[in-house]
Amino acid sequence: MAYMSGGEKSLTALQPYRPSPFYAFDEVDMFFDGANVELLAKMIKGEAEQAQFIVVSLRRPMMEASQQTWGHTS
Repeated sequence: MAYMSGGEKSLTALQPYRPSPFYAFDEVDMFFDGANVELLAKMIKGEAEQAQFIVVSLRRPMMEASQQTWGHTS
C-alpha cells in the first residue's frame, strides 16, 4: 500500500473479495483526473445494483452519474 497513489488506495475499497452492502466515500475521486472520475462513477453506478453508496464529491461527472444528489454550501 505504501507504493500506491491516493487514487489507487481509494479504489481498494471496491475490491470484489469481500463486497459490502454499504459504502461511504468522502471525496474518493479527489486524486483522479477527469477521465478516471468518469470511470469511477460508472463503476459505482454498476455496483449500486448490489450495494448502497453515499459519495461526497465535488466533481461534476460523479454528481451527474448519481441517482440522487444533495447539495450544501456554506
